[in-house]
Amino acid sequence: MTYRIEQWVRKITSPVMVRIGDENIKMADGKQLAERSFDRSYLISEVSALDDMILIVLVENDKTNDITWVGEEQASFF
Repeated sequence: MTYRIEQWVRKITSPVMVRIGDENIKMADGKQLAERSFDRSYLISEVSALDDMILIVLVENDKTNDITWVGEEQASFF
């Protein structure tokens, strides 16, 4: 399964540096980031300026399956 990041990043026209843990990925703009697929579900935890580019820090979304298809939280019976 592949995942995409929140699509509002498409509006960023400046160069983007994406940080996932210790890994840094440079991209030409937010549109390139919006079109990229990831093998895990990530959330944007921080957006800031770094030199001449935008720094976006991603963290893994560990609550992907905690919501039912109607948008309610999963009930735990055990």
